Amino acid sequence: MNNPFEAILSEIGEVKAILKETPTLPTAAQVEIIDRAELCKRLAITEPTAIRWEKKGAIPCFRIGSNVRYNWHSVVSSLENRRVA
Repeated sequence: MNNPFEAILSEIGEVKAILKETPTLPTAAQVEIIDRAELCKRLAITEPTAIRWEKKGAIPCFRIGSNVRYNWHSVVSSLENRRVA
């Protein structure tokens, strides 16, 4: 008869392997939604500059109706990656 603990350990090993292959989702700490005014304030840029960067695709944004919003951490990452490139 098989040891039940060996079966459990085998299942745990399979679950660990699946979790290692699964991409991680952003945590709540990585999601901070801000509006354009806050973006301009944090980056010390003008609103026309923010709009120009949006159109060029330099910073990621999304719309909720007619309002533009930004994930602050995505914006920072995008700007850091552009600087290196």
